[in-house]
Amino acid sequence: MKNDFKLKNPFKKNKDVLSTKEKKQFKMLSAFTILLLIIAVIIFISWILKWSGTTVHINEMLDENGNKIPAHDEEIVALGIFDLFIAPINGFVSGAEIIVFLVALGGFLNIVICSKALEGFSQNITSALKGKEIWAIIPLMVFFSIVGSAEGMAEESLGFYMICIPLMMAAGFDKLTGFMIVLLGAGVGVMNSTVNPFAIGVAVDTINGSGAGIETSVGDGLVWRLTSWFVMTTASIVFVIWYSWRVKMNPQKSVVFKTMEEDKKFFLNEAAEKIDMNWKRKLTLVFFGLTFILMIFYMVGWDSILGYENNSEIESTWGPFYKFGLWINTHIPYLSSQAEGFGNGGFIVVSAIFLLSSIVLGLVNGLGEDGFLDQFMAGAKDLFGVCLVIAVAGGIGWALEKSLIQQLVVSGLASSIGGINSSVGILIILFILFIPLSLFIPSTSGFARAVFPLLGGVLAKDSEVLASGSITAFSMANGFINLFTPTSGIIMAAIGIAKIDYTKFFKVMWPILVILFVLSVIMISIGGAIGGNIA
Repeated sequence: MKNDFKLKNPFKKNKDVLSTKEKKQFKMLSAFTILLLIIAVIIFISWILKWSGTTVHINEMLDENGNKIPAHDEEIVALGIFDLFIAPINGFVSGAEIIVFLVALGGFLNIVICSKALEGFSQNITSALKGKEIWAIIPLMVFFSIVGSAEGMAEESLGFYMICIPLMMAAGFDKLTGFMIVLLGAGVGVMNSTVNPFAIGVAVDTINGSGAGIETSVGDGLVWRLTSWFVMTTASIVFVIWYSWRVKMNPQKSVVFKTMEEDKKFFLNEAAEKIDMNWKRKLTLVFFGLTFILMIFYMVGWDSILGYENNSEIESTWGPFYKFGLWINTHIPYLSSQAEGFGNGGFIVVSAIFLLSSIVLGLVNGLGEDGFLDQFMAGAKDLFGVCLVIAVAGGIGWALEKSLIQQLVVSGLASSIGGINSSVGILIILFILFIPLSLFIPSTSGFARAVFPLLGGVLAKDSEVLASGSITAFSMANGFINLFTPTSGIIMAAIGIAKIDYTKFFKVMWPILVILFVLSVIMISIGGAIGGNIA
């Protein structure tokens, strides 16, 4: 009877309640909330700048009809409260192509996963590499890094996550190992671009056309960019091997340990079962590989790499791949009259390629209409949350552009470093300043077009070093920030495909990010000190 009337300690109860409240209080905000808060801050800053009468200088430009608009000053535009909700919608519109691409990719990948073709393939590879799986990291990362450095591999890398993640998980590693093989491989390659036409090519063209009397070429600084590529690719490979070995020896050290069983069910679909690679699964793998090869072949700017401009109005600028596309549209009737030539394609046509491949795989695997739609819609649904994050992130760029804060920041950069005399000092400061600027302008081509015309006077001080050195600093800074920024559609898409929480992703990535930052500063400093066109 005593136990029936035993009183509970009220203070203990209150302590439990407080503990629960405290835990709730420190819950991490969602990506949506964080991005919306950033837009709100931009709106508030636009009010302050408007009230203070801040103006920004707008360079001479052409309007949508091709008419010249002379250089002039404009006041900062104060955005309104309702613009907080308009911004994500405009972000959705501006990111519509990549969003459609992700929906098509999600549906396609789910059909492949449900066929168990990737699972069986991973089992066969793991069996062939028994005990040596970790060494597969080196050639895979070198491959991704070479492609990233040469042509700026970004969107094209998304499909490889569903190859590398199951492969590494079947070998006993966690999904972050496969994830980092692709992300760091391609990302560090882009960060250390050598002849990437979308970064190096555009920057060279913009500097030469800045009116500052500077002449540089893709070859200037190439030796040092290759050296930097080797150093940072090696560092990234060592980091991934260290991480993967550590996790394999003690799986509890993985930040995704709690979801490991769930991950195995999704990526390996209960891999304890030996998958029979029948003709359907083999054919599924063939179509899976051909689809991504076609995507890469279609999206890589081969003509740009070869030096062609492909101006549709000037035939002498047409490259062989552009001409081949025109030939197909002209001589193969009823195939397509709207698809661009190889090397000149965009997300819309690539999305159509994935949709077509999905239908073909549905037929190969005998899904029927209902089965196909169920699997395709389920895969599209898995990535739709990421699509919405991309839309909100795009709203940040819209808010910065419409308020003219983006132009103000870029103009301030050019004037702030004008009084520095040390070339090495200028290059290091440019690298550091380019990092936050890349948050505002994540596109490499867009960044080069927006920033380098304003730097002409600064670079003219020591054009031999600063021209090529600033391009290297730009490539490293823009590539560095695009390894982890949540405003990057590619990063958020990759995280969505891998089903990784952003905070866990960053928890694993921050050590290599620090290493890459330090190595960048060291390589830029040494290159600038050597001088000549080495930098």
